[in-house]
Amino acid sequence: MIGGSSLKINIKQLVRSKRLSRIGALFLAFFISFFLVSCSVTDDEPISTEGESAANMVIKAENDRYFREDEWVRMLTLTISNLEGRLSLWSSIPATQRSEITLSDFILYTDFLSASIPGTIKSFSRATDDEMESILGHVTKTDATLTPSPQEATIWWIESETPDARILRFAIPVTLNEKGIPYFSKSWLWKQSTLYHYIVLYLDAVEMRDEPALISLIRQNTPLKSKSHGESIDRRASSLIDLYPRYVASREASYRIIEMVPGFAEVELQGILVNRREQRPHTVTFLESGGVISANEYFPQTLSTEDALLYYRGRPLFGTEQSSPRIEATRMISMLGIPLDIAILDKTDSDAMLFRVFWPGLTVEAVGTCHVPSLTFSGKVRQVSATYSQFKTGSGLQPGDSIYELYKRYPFIREHGYVISRGEVIKKTLSVQVETDYITRLTITIES
Repeated sequence: MIGGSSLKINIKQLVRSKRLSRIGALFLAFFISFFLVSCSVTDDEPISTEGESAANMVIKAENDRYFREDEWVRMLTLTISNLEGRLSLWSSIPATQRSEITLSDFILYTDFLSASIPGTIKSFSRATDDEMESILGHVTKTDATLTPSPQEATIWWIESETPDARILRFAIPVTLNEKGIPYFSKSWLWKQSTLYHYIVLYLDAVEMRDEPALISLIRQNTPLKSKSHGESIDRRASSLIDLYPRYVASREASYRIIEMVPGFAEVELQGILVNRREQRPHTVTFLESGGVISANEYFPQTLSTEDALLYYRGRPLFGTEQSSPRIEATRMISMLGIPLDIAILDKTDSDAMLFRVFWPGLTVEAVGTCHVPSLTFSGKVRQVSATYSQFKTGSGLQPGDSIYELYKRYPFIREHGYVISRGEVIKKTLSVQVETDYITRLTITIES
């Protein structure tokens, strides 16, 4: 969501609109800006909201000066449940607690809260200290300069019941001034609103299989660093559109926002039914940093056969036996030269020693026989690690490559911690070490 105080949008209409994905995505891609604020609260015991309505609830501060945290959250739950009565509810908020925002801001904020909290609100309660530390920690990580700081905010849970009797919780932040009094912070509100609108447009683009819109949303206003950067974005967008129908139920009736704070949101989508059993929910986290929002979601990512092997100047590093590679001194020394070092790590069994051989930019760990003085060794490779660019995988991945070369091949490897595998009887795992957007080390581990 982007705009000034005169912009009024009904969020629920936005969610339903099928035409917004392309237009909204392009709008966000070039003009998205982030100015935001948050909120805070206090009671430990759940406070019921059942039976309350705008007609019978008098919104008045008990101390006649300002709303306490619990009163603040009650005001929000009442507003969310009675959107048509927002004008009078807005007027009842003490002026000092809403001086940073306008009525339009208030409407936008309560619209997205209403759209994020399904069913009927039943109660609200203050988060525990551990929950608060965890949730507000997301704010600190994404924007350490945000004012007010996360230390000047608290977290409250709003509990609701859906028509199918599910009890759900949604976390909201409450910002406090220097005296500990709740107030609407414009920066926190707008940061959350912007993130919410991005989520709506992102999920809409995936649902409608609108690849150009999704590409625009993933890229936003970030300049492309290289051809492979653009290709990696294209690959992620096409993979998302391909994978969602296989793992995620239709978005219209299945997604909910669990948590929303400046710079961070967690969304849960319902998995599709497989063999009459429901898959685990699919979780997407959205992070905003430096004016750019990224979505993190876990999908299966399998190592290709090509990238389970290393080559040296076009030659297979360990010969033609690919399923269970072996290291042989004669072949390796003729190819790479005399090793820099040979280390025996375990010599309990002379026929099954664990040893490690080092060449410039390459380390090989194996199990077999090894005699250091004579430079003889032979064994089954357990792990090989390369840091020089002359060592490449079958697809051409090499140390020194841009990270986008990796993302072109494996669009969700980041969510896998840069570790992916293949095989069961013989399992091969590729671990990629990345620094400042470049591959610095490739490690292949073989287990059998």
